[in-house]
Amino acid sequence: MKRRRAPSGKRTPARGASGVVYPLSLCMIVRNEERFLRDALTSVQGVVDEICIVDTGSTDGTIAIAESFGARVQSVRWCDDFSFVRNASLAMATGAWIFVLDADEQLEPNSSQALRALRNVRPDGLGRWLRCRNYNDPVRKIVASTNAIVRIFPNDPAIRYRGALHEFVARTDEARSLAATMTSIEIVHCGYLPDVMSERGKQDRNFRMSRTALEAAPGDPALVYNYAMSALLAGDRALALGQLERVVTLTATTQRGFRPMALATLAGLYVEDGRMAQALAAADDCVAIVATFPDGHFARGRALAALGRNEEARAAFGAAIAVGANATFEHFVVDDEIAAWKAHNEIARTFLTERRFAEAETWFERALANRPAERTLILNRARCREEQGDVTAALAAYRAVFEEFRDEAAAIEYVNYVLRHDSADGVLAAVEAALPMLGDDYRRAFLTSAAAAMLRAERRDDAVGLLRQVLAVGDAPASGRGVVKALAQHYRLPELDALLERVVPCA
Repeated sequence: MKRRRAPSGKRTPARGASGVVYPLSLCMIVRNEERFLRDALTSVQGVVDEICIVDTGSTDGTIAIAESFGARVQSVRWCDDFSFVRNASLAMATGAWIFVLDADEQLEPNSSQALRALRNVRPDGLGRWLRCRNYNDPVRKIVASTNAIVRIFPNDPAIRYRGALHEFVARTDEARSLAATMTSIEIVHCGYLPDVMSERGKQDRNFRMSRTALEAAPGDPALVYNYAMSALLAGDRALALGQLERVVTLTATTQRGFRPMALATLAGLYVEDGRMAQALAAADDCVAIVATFPDGHFARGRALAALGRNEEARAAFGAAIAVGANATFEHFVVDDEIAAWKAHNEIARTFLTERRFAEAETWFERALANRPAERTLILNRARCREEQGDVTAALAAYRAVFEEFRDEAAAIEYVNYVLRHDSADGVLAAVEAALPMLGDDYRRAFLTSAAAAMLRAERRDDAVGLLRQVLAVGDAPASGRGVVKALAQHYRLPELDALLERVVPCA
């Protein structure tokens, strides 16, 4: 291990009201964190008494940033074991209390006072729960999920991290995680943003590490759960479903904190597979274990709605909103978006199936009051207005989504709406605006659809020009011809196929 020293990692602590101060050590592990580290350390300035950082091989400006904040930095070689390097950072600490923060996290400003106050409290052998809010849009302050986690605890050699992945702090002589009391302290986490996950290869790394851990202890339900969730994030849905079923079996007689989350996730997968009876049974089990878990009520509502039991579904979604508005620390992870808008959206959708448009609109508006820029909500409300025949309002909503997001998904929704309702000129304008956001397949399809609209408007020359563009997409005329022929049948417009001969004459 190589040790780097900054001028000083400590500040002189002020004395508390009792005259005794119990200093607080910040312990971190980092690697190539120059994007986030400055914000993380700024968030704890004036709160912690020393900064202890283990670096596992940074090649950017991470170490320089750390040292500019007075951190002591120790280099430790990465060995596919988060507990090992976390424990190395704990060993550096000299304070009475330890506060653990990742580089892509920040202490919430309104939590500074509560954390600082801990320096007036004598360590009692217990940890402290705090709440971690995982952002999926830090600019608009949208939280994807919240989880409770023990990140504050006494500086004691008998309290160390355990587990190579999804590590937890525990006493060295106890199997379960460290006993802890609740606090009001909150941190925010940006490490699950899609670009961060992709850039760092987190999904593949976690999948590999969770599989390795499970191979060493195949009957450990916690490791099975970690493997299942890593598989789900890595896109292996079938593997995830099978492993979640194992978790439910392994915890049938010995309750574990992650069992409700496993049941709620499993229920959602069953709904997607059309296995509604199993989905409802899993969700019922989840709610029976923890009635204050919004994810369980939400999963139950989805299953009931899929079964056509709309009144019961609305009651379940209402329960998800109610308990989500008063979230507790009883759960590993809570989807905060359920209480903010997802449950409202599902209630509205049940009303749509009954063509109760006014009630659907009410619930869409309630959700949009919380998440005014949520794409799913705007689109679903647009569909509601379309079904009511309010073409102008629906078009404005589809166009707003297109202008806001400017991606392929938004372009597809917008152009499809225009194809259903607008004039030939409107179709042409929408397709031309959308082309830069589309892949080759959708370019061919929408250009062909625009050509069909021109034919219906008796604008054959415009149709020919569009078909020429179809054949030029991706320098693959054969693919373009196939799309034109398929859509000519779909639109029942044989003239479209015949017109193709004017563009590419038969050899």
